[in-house]
Amino acid sequence: MKYSTSVLDIIGQTPLVKISNGCSHGGPLILGKLEFFNPGGSIKDRMASHILQKAVKEGKLQKGDTVIDNSSGNTGVAMAMVASVLGLKAIVTVPDKTSKEKIDLIRSYGAEVIITPSDVDHEDPRGCYMTAINMAQKHGYFHMNQYHNQDNVMAHYMTTGPEIWRDTDGKITHFVAGIGTGGTFSGTVRFLKEKNPALMAIAVDPVGSIFAEYIKTRKVGHAGAYKVEGIGSDTVTEALHPQLVDEVITVKDSDAFDTARDLARQEGISVGGSAGGAVWAARKAAEKLDDNAVMIVIVADSGTRYLSKCFNDIWMKEQGFLKETREVL
Repeated sequence: MKYSTSVLDIIGQTPLVKISNGCSHGGPLILGKLEFFNPGGSIKDRMASHILQKAVKEGKLQKGDTVIDNSSGNTGVAMAMVASVLGLKAIVTVPDKTSKEKIDLIRSYGAEVIITPSDVDHEDPRGCYMTAINMAQKHGYFHMNQYHNQDNVMAHYMTTGPEIWRDTDGKITHFVAGIGTGGTFSGTVRFLKEKNPALMAIAVDPVGSIFAEYIKTRKVGHAGAYKVEGIGSDTVTEALHPQLVDEVITVKDSDAFDTARDLARQEGISVGGSAGGAVWAARKAAEKLDDNAVMIVIVADSGTRYLSKCFNDIWMKEQGFLKETREVL
């Protein structure tokens, strides 16, 4: 018989699937790395599994201990899933813009969810980031610390990067990924640039986030509001290694959501808004490339986590992203 002894053993080894490049000319080959094939449904499974299993091996965590972190949803799901396997308790603090689907999924693994306001500053004690830190300090919980933990970066250096290099036979020329903590981007690009220093690494940031300006100028600007989940930040994170970024492309909420909807309806690939933004950026970059380029774009999660949001016509219209709702048959 062939089987895995734990759901954690089947994290990774996600497939590459061709995505239309949107070019009027031939254009490059764009391949989406479909991270929703992970058991927890997103790329964050890699990070949570690596960080928590390492902490257990090092004696920093024992069965019955509590782990905590802030999340826009996917890290929370991954952390809750891994915690359930390792016999840990999990608490996830999320901003109130997090989709109901993700909140319900986190709770399904037995974790506690604390919903916090999203319209507060990063250092505001009411926000999800400071709530997690303060609770960890007060109660002695293990803070996974995805924003600044270098094990976040190492998870992708050890898995995501090598998989992409292997599955493209080393032919990848461009890598595209949204940046939230920056861990996925930094770890993957670090590995790929060690293999091919000429690789072009393109980061994708939503309008309203501080990352794009920081990457270009090393100055921290003022964050604005945006609706897309999973990418962008109102603070500089240590998991993002800006020196690895060759280009940063900013994407509007509307373009991210429209692209996610189009991918589902035109190519049968259901993705979340962050992946919609990454694919939109990849297509913009593809307009300047020839047929020899091979571009990999990270598809962080599935559209099933946003059925009440960007795939809901009423929500899209309420947010000003859809002029008219389709007639319900």
